[in-house]
Amino acid sequence: MRKNFQPDFTLEYIFETLNDLPAFPKAVNKAMKLLDDPKATMSRLAEVLRYDQTLTANVLKFTNSAHFGLPQQVTNLETALALLGEHQIRQILIASASLPYMTRPLEGYAMTPEDLWYHAMGCAIISEVLAGYCNYSDPPVLFTAAILHDIGKIVMNLYVGPRLKEIVGLANRENIDFTEAEWRVVGADHAVIGYNLLRHWEFPPDIARAVRNHHDPDLYLQDELSALLALSNIMAIQLGIGVGADGFRYTLAEGLLDRLGLQVKDIDICMRKVLEEYENARDMLIF
Repeated sequence: MRKNFQPDFTLEYIFETLNDLPAFPKAVNKAMKLLDDPKATMSRLAEVLRYDQTLTANVLKFTNSAHFGLPQQVTNLETALALLGEHQIRQILIASASLPYMTRPLEGYAMTPEDLWYHAMGCAIISEVLAGYCNYSDPPVLFTAAILHDIGKIVMNLYVGPRLKEIVGLANRENIDFTEAEWRVVGADHAVIGYNLLRHWEFPPDIARAVRNHHDPDLYLQDELSALLALSNIMAIQLGIGVGADGFRYTLAEGLLDRLGLQVKDIDICMRKVLEEYENARDMLIF
């Protein structure tokens, strides 16, 4: 499958330059560890976050979204944390910290910053709906993977540059999946590069693994988190949420619905719920 790799491009160069990318906010990593600590307090959590002004502003922006349905407008971090549940805090922190990475155009993928952000948030919202429908045990982990599933595209766009046009041309010319074209031109796809970036940022292995797996049926059928992420991504594409040049170059693997115990009618039900939730999240999509 991974044939015709052109050795003139050094994949190692991408991995060596990951250090040049802005690190994922340390405040968020510390906050996540506090949320795992049953002895930690919300005041301690606020203390960790308040010194990052951009992050605090984004937390308040997301907290006041209709998606979270708080009964009042929130104007300070401590109140926001007090009114939100742990699950919601995790979601907002990941969305807030991810926003700066998503606000740049991806010319090679024919995606505006809005497209990238819409797709990330759309996939995350879909993952919430699927997690509830499938009774998935750890929705925040799935939400995090969904927000970050295409982070490798940013790296590809930065370091592969003009070769993205070559990838698009190959996918169109030979009518193959976009990831197959990425492998044949670069020697890896954006999912593999995203995996390496998330491990570099010290994200939990299961989140990084799901990002790695989400385009590869041989891998994503092996565990529930990867399967749910793959389905969330496909559903976002089918709804046309943030679709770029690669958008409709991905296919739904046979066996994915069976792996999750779902039928086509279940997807139709989830789609209706997704559209409702996506509408509620409109104010989260403006940056």
